[in-house]
Amino acid sequence: MAASLILVAIVYGAHLFSQKTGQLASAALDVSLAELKLSRAFNILLEAESSQRGFLLTHDEAYLEPFKAARDAMNSHLAGAEIQMKSLGMATAPVAMAVLGNAADQKFSELERTISLVKQGQTIDAATINGGRDLMTQARDIVIAQRAALAAIRADKIDQAQRSAERLALLTILGVAAVVILSLIALAQFMSRSKELQLAHEKLATAKEALEERVRERTRDLQTANDEIQRYAYIVGHDLRAPLVNIIGFARELDMAANAIMPLFARQELQRDDPAIVKARRAIDEDIPEALKFIQASATRMDSLINAILSVSRLGRLPPQPQSIDLAALTMNCIASLQHSLNEADASISIEGRLPSFVSDARAMEQIMTNLLDNAVKYLSSERAGRVVVRGSRIGSQVRIEVEDNGRGVAPSDHERIFDLFRRSGKQDRPGEGIGLAHVRRLVRRLGGDISVRSDGKTGSVFSVMLPSDLRDAISKGAVHG
Repeated sequence: MAASLILVAIVYGAHLFSQKTGQLASAALDVSLAELKLSRAFNILLEAESSQRGFLLTHDEAYLEPFKAARDAMNSHLAGAEIQMKSLGMATAPVAMAVLGNAADQKFSELERTISLVKQGQTIDAATINGGRDLMTQARDIVIAQRAALAAIRADKIDQAQRSAERLALLTILGVAAVVILSLIALAQFMSRSKELQLAHEKLATAKEALEERVRERTRDLQTANDEIQRYAYIVGHDLRAPLVNIIGFARELDMAANAIMPLFARQELQRDDPAIVKARRAIDEDIPEALKFIQASATRMDSLINAILSVSRLGRLPPQPQSIDLAALTMNCIASLQHSLNEADASISIEGRLPSFVSDARAMEQIMTNLLDNAVKYLSSERAGRVVVRGSRIGSQVRIEVEDNGRGVAPSDHERIFDLFRRSGKQDRPGEGIGLAHVRRLVRRLGGDISVRSDGKTGSVFSVMLPSDLRDAISKGAVHG
């Protein structure tokens, strides 16, 4: 910045000095023009005198040709010289020019009188007129004096121009020196900053490497913990299934025993008014069947939950298999598998625009699309004709897939809740265990993406899935986790 300011100052100073030098040069030119006009006026006067003498000696009027135009020409040059001298600030110029002009007028009047006498034949009388010598001397002295003054002015202007040029040269040298010094300082600072930057870069690289190592360690720990959780879920699923099988089996045996006992209470010989028999009959006819019904329903639900836990644990052990996917064809297959549900709901699924192709896990994508479409059809509203739209687009290195429906919608407070395992939203009048969307989110995140929902809770929902356009790149970058 300092160098720039100095350069600006140099340029401005150079402009000022150049302007001043130009003014001085113009003044010197004015001096030369004034001298030229002054000398030319005096020379015209001399030529007029020579023309008069030639006529006096020869009586040949041809010698008078220069004399005829001399007076006007001289006055013109004197006027021009006066103007130039005034522009130079010569205060005495008007007086000197007036005296010179007066002397010249008297000289021309004398010359005209002698010529007139000669033309009248009075040559002797013309020869006796001799006052013009003093006038010429006076004119010559004025011209010499004014030329000397002009020479002094020219010398002063030249001296000023030289000083201006010297100052300009000195300013230029100082400016160049300052720029060089500041450039060296800037270079030194640049080198110093470059060294600091290099050190900072090395520290950053070291910190980055340490951070990456910590991330790798945390990832290994997380993977280990995840594996433990998956093994635990698998073990828990199997351990829970064993007593569940016993519960279901013994419930069935209780049902069979109750059915075997019921004929005994139907016999006529039993005392039907005996309170104990009445109570036992009620237990056999009502209480035990109802209890067995609740046991079987709870066992069935528990079996579904255990199957969900086992499904999630198996999902974590299966690595993704990248392959090229035609999303349009995959979606059409999923729609075909749901045709029965669509017919029952009197609904339709359409594809809007052209769905992109990308590289991902085909099996996982089929489960994702099937679950999203099945979820959309399941929760359509009975108040309007069901409509589900699938659309997709490529955004940079990602693919966005949207499944929009005009069903019940999801309350804003449940937008995250619906992706939790065994959690559902809204009125529970549809079959399900709350694992579909949780399963979808797990699959999407294993493919390096994420899923979200937009809904006002009244007029439908839009489930948006963002996935990498090439699963292989995501795997190489570590963006895909188990």
